[in-house]
Amino acid sequence: MARDFAGRTVVVTGAAGGLGHALCLRFAAAGARIVALDRDAAVLQGLTFPGGSDALRVACDVSNEEDCLRAMAEARRAFGGVDVLINNAGITHRSAFAATRPEVIRRVMAVNFFGALHCTHAALADLVARRGMVIAVSSVAGFAPLVARTGYAASKHALHGFFDSLRSEVEAEGVGVTLVCPSFIRTRI
Repeated sequence: MARDFAGRTVVVTGAAGGLGHALCLRFAAAGARIVALDRDAAVLQGLTFPGGSDALRVACDVSNEEDCLRAMAEARRAFGGVDVLINNAGITHRSAFAATRPEVIRRVMAVNFFGALHCTHAALADLVARRGMVIAVSSVAGFAPLVARTGYAASKHALHGFFDSLRSEVEAEGVGVTLVCPSFIRTRI
């Protein structure tokens, strides 16, 4: 089913990166108002969007719950609420588990899983009121093993458990929940 995003407010986390920026551009081209979130404020401020699109750029570390609450409040002030939340922010690691310090995996979980949790929680009232949509960018690593990326795979598996369960809680309220599982994409991650 095709959707019309004209005039809708779309929040994209990890907006300064490859996939995040591409998502911002695509939704802006569809007429959406963009709320671009990223912890890299300098890159974020340099982002351009097609044809004078309404866009708000907010520095936000998704692993910090207060940052996420503040970012969604700014989106609400600027555009009245959130219609679509795309939890795209993510990091990875490349090391066998035996050679990986636990704090590395904690950081991956903090960004990939808890970042999505924080942003979704902060936007949920808007998504319910507006019968919106939340999209979680997972990975094939969310359902298949990935050598030397145990923490990354764990974070993506966690997304599946969380968002599949959330779908069962909010579907009757008209909120769509989608998991997207790309394979390898040529980005900085």
